[in-house]
Amino acid sequence: MPLQVGSRELEEGIVFLELKGSMDAAVQNELIDAFNSAIRQAEKGVIVSLDSVDFMDSSGIGALMRAWGEAENNGLKFAVVLRQPRLRKLLDTLGLLDTLPNFLTVGDAINEWRTQEEREKWEVQPLTQPVKVEGRGQEPQIQLPTAARWRMELQLACEPELISVARLACATFASQFGFSLDELEDIKLAVSEACTNVVQHAYEDRTGQQFTICCWTEENSLVIEVRDKGRGLQGNIQGRFGMKIIRAVMDFVEFHSEEGKGTIVRMVKRRRI
Repeated sequence: MPLQVGSRELEEGIVFLELKGSMDAAVQNELIDAFNSAIRQAEKGVIVSLDSVDFMDSSGIGALMRAWGEAENNGLKFAVVLRQPRLRKLLDTLGLLDTLPNFLTVGDAINEWRTQEEREKWEVQPLTQPVKVEGRGQEPQIQLPTAARWRMELQLACEPELISVARLACATFASQFGFSLDELEDIKLAVSEACTNVVQHAYEDRTGQQFTICCWTEENSLVIEVRDKGRGLQGNIQGRFGMKIIRAVMDFVEFHSEEGKGTIVRMVKRRRI
């Protein structure tokens, strides 16, 4: 679903943003613009509702965290309203649910702010703690099966708008193999992160460039490879936010990158029996 942004003033000085649709690399700039506009308009704080967001990856999370930082830098309060179990689980897995100010309702956020304002009249407010992001731990070291049965291969132009095509194609393929709805959401998220990495980092100029996605089944597992022929990944690959997400939702992840020859990201999801 395309991103939709609704904005209105809840009460004096508080701007409410309601986001609907997908928060991914294709709309990252649009998200940043919407957050910046709300921050400029607000006098007391910004409240962002994510309850109607149907998909969010590291690009969306990154824009959200950036907005939180910008709000605080401008002396504003910031809160996220989120009841959706899937997104709460994602933020919790990344260690963000305990740091990002989040509430179940708009009323809860406003009441908390009012309580803080009363408390600040009598107490010295503690310094804001830095955001800490941790991975879930080292991935299971499983033996990759060998006998492939089904296979799908896609070649896509290196454009942000096609990331959603890639994740939906892989999820549709995986659904024929009997994965649950939760597992399909994990697969979509991992594919989105791997493809976003290609679009944003693989090529100096992505115009006219392509990347390849291969999916196949081996015994009780789905294997997905995202390949490019770009400049190769630089720096600490494992420490990147998107890679932490991939490792959190897949059972096995492997990277092969060579300078000037491209990168292969192999991801394995085991079907729970």
